[in-house]
Amino acid sequence: MRVLHIQASPLPTFNSVLSVLSKYGYAVEGCEYVEWRLRLERHAVEDNALFPLLHFVLDDLPTSTKAPELDDRNTRRLMLEEGEGGGAKSVNDELMGKYLGWLVGAGFLPRPLSEKGLAVMSGVRASGRSGS
Repeated sequence: MRVLHIQASPLPTFNSVLSVLSKYGYAVEGCEYVEWRLRLERHAVEDNALFPLLHFVLDDLPTSTKAPELDDRNTRRLMLEEGEGGGAKSVNDELMGKYLGWLVGAGFLPRPLSEKGLAVMSGVRASGRSGS
């Protein structure tokens, strides 16, 4: 079995990724990191899907990120074999829109209040996802 990790290059920042949410109709507001972390700690209780990821942000995330570095050699090799270049480009607004559309279609995210250009993918399911 081959594992194919995808890692953007250069790695995007949390601010750049999260700030695009408003472009696709999600009501988001900016805040300082410490306030964001406190809100997340109150929200991510044990039955929340974010709970297992909470440890990534409990330290000073802006200065000491714990995001894992993925080994994307298999993906880069496959992309070269298929004539697609040697690696993934960084995440841009358009790609984030595709990701959000998939997450909404799979039921991981609610539909935004206004779907400004968000193409929600229908009929998608995440492997092992139970429920509706």
